[in-house]
Amino acid sequence: MSKSQQHVSREAASKAGNRLKASGGRDPEALAIAQAWRVQHLEPTVFCFEALTQCAEHFQEAVVSYRLKRMRSIVRKLQRDNNRFKLGTLDDIGGCRLIVGSVCEVYEAAQILDDLLEHRKIKDYIAAPQRSGYRSYHAIYKVPVGGITYRIEVQIRTRLQHLWATGVEAVGEVYGLEYKSPDVRASLEGEEQERDRFLMLSSHLFALEEGQPGVPDVIDDLAVVKREISTICETTHLLDDLRVARSGILVQADSDERDEYFLLCLSREIQFFDVFGFPEFQAANDEYQRLEKEALWIEDGNDVVIAEPEFDNVVLVKAESAEAIKSSYLNYSLGVEDFIRQVEQASGLSFS
Repeated sequence: MSKSQQHVSREAASKAGNRLKASGGRDPEALAIAQAWRVQHLEPTVFCFEALTQCAEHFQEAVVSYRLKRMRSIVRKLQRDNNRFKLGTLDDIGGCRLIVGSVCEVYEAAQILDDLLEHRKIKDYIAAPQRSGYRSYHAIYKVPVGGITYRIEVQIRTRLQHLWATGVEAVGEVYGLEYKSPDVRASLEGEEQERDRFLMLSSHLFALEEGQPGVPDVIDDLAVVKREISTICETTHLLDDLRVARSGILVQADSDERDEYFLLCLSREIQFFDVFGFPEFQAANDEYQRLEKEALWIEDGNDVVIAEPEFDNVVLVKAESAEAIKSSYLNYSLGVEDFIRQVEQASGLSFS
C-alpha cells in the first residue's frame, strides 16, 4: 500500500506538516501523508453535511454545501508567517456551510445543529466581526471515524453575509490578490489598500442593515462611511472593474426540476462556470470525489508541484432548485451583480 493510502494518525499528520513547512511544501513523502490525512476528512465532512441537510429543512430556501480544502491551500496555510498551525489540528480541512435568510435563523440553526452534532468550539463573527469585515457564525464539530476524532468546520451565515464574502472573492479574482488572507492584507498599499478599505466599509453597512455590531475601527457616522465608499469607488473604479469581469463569465447549467444536489465548478482561466444537477446525493458525491482527485506531485528537476484538479473550485451544494442557488449560494461568477446592487442600496449611492 502506498503512503497516500495508509491510515494516517493525527500525530503523523502534524509531523508531515512540519516537514512541509520546513521544505516549502516540496517534500514528496510529507505531501503524500498530508494528502492521505486530507482524504480521511471526507467521511466526517459528509456526516456533518447530512446533519446540515436535516437542519436546512427548517428554513425556507436554505442552501447547504461542503468541500475539502485543497492541498495547495493547506500548504499555504501551514507556511503563513508567525503561525503555530499544525496539520493534525487544522479544523477547516473539511468544511460545510449553511446559508439562511436572517441572523435569527443563523442562531436557530446553530441550536438545532448542537442537538445533532457534538461541538468543540464556537467563533461568532456576527456578534464580533473581524477587522477585515468578515462576518459569519463558525462551529467546530467533533466527528469520530475509525478511532480518530476529526474536527469539521461548519459556517452558518445569512445571504447578505455570504454576498459580502462573494465580493471579497470577486475583488481578489479581478486584481489577483487574496484579500481574505491576513498576510496579504497586512502588506497592502495604495489602491490595493483602498480596495480593502472598501470591503471593510461595505461590510459595516451590511452589518448595520442586519441590526448587528459593525466592523471594528469603522466610524459610526453613516454619512462619513458612505462618502468614503463613494470616493474609493470613484478613484479606483473598483465597481466598474467588477462589472466588466462579470460580463466575461460564461455560465452553463445542466440540471432539471428533479435535482436537489448541485456541483458548482469554476474554471478561472477560461472564465467558465458549470452547474451540474443530480437528483440523489450519492451520484453527486461520487462525481465530486472524481473531480477533486489530485495528482500529489509532478517532479520537474528538483521541484515538486501540486497538480490541481481540472476545475479551480468545486463545491457540492444542496438546494431546492438551481434558482435557489442563484439567489442564495452566490459566488464570484454569479453574485457580483447582486453585491454591487447591495452596496449601492446600502450606501444610497449609484456608481453606474
